[in-house]
Amino acid sequence: MTPSEIGRILPGARGLALVAVVALSGCATLRDAFAPAPVGRPSGREGWLVYELRALRFEAPAGWSPSGGERRMTLEAPGGVARLEISYPEAEFADERACLAAAEVKLREQAAQLERARRHPTRFGGVSAQTLEADQGGWHLWAYAACDGGVQYRIFFTAATPAAAGIVEAQRALVASARIGGEA
Repeated sequence: MTPSEIGRILPGARGLALVAVVALSGCATLRDAFAPAPVGRPSGREGWLVYELRALRFEAPAGWSPSGGERRMTLEAPGGVARLEISYPEAEFADERACLAAAEVKLREQAAQLERARRHPTRFGGVSAQTLEADQGGWHLWAYAACDGGVQYRIFFTAATPAAAGIVEAQRALVASARIGGEA
């Protein structure tokens, strides 16, 4: 959303102040707060939708609530028992190697704060990635940092434990259906 579009939505002094902040900062998070919710399209599988964020496409349950914007998307399960967050940073890395190295560092830092953390290189969406799986205070986390050249996709799937069968199915469908680049 452009600053002028925000100004039309939020007239007056508060709107102008917000337009100035957005124009000066270029803050994607603030822009995302005013962006329309992501819209999925039918996946061909009843009860599932396909969502896209840049070159990443994946399936998620149709009953999950979407929010987000240009660089970040969140899907939340009914009742708040699971959440999927996908984003990519504004700054790109020099190449895939630098992207994966940065992913390794970030996931290692996160693992140090979690219980029963396991990390390893993997593939996600057809590209090289790092993964972290861990527990923390009644929640289970699956995290992926997938690199498409210098673009890093950050994928976090959290679920209250024990996770219901539908939540586990959603996590498995995410991994199985995810594609970065190429055909849908």
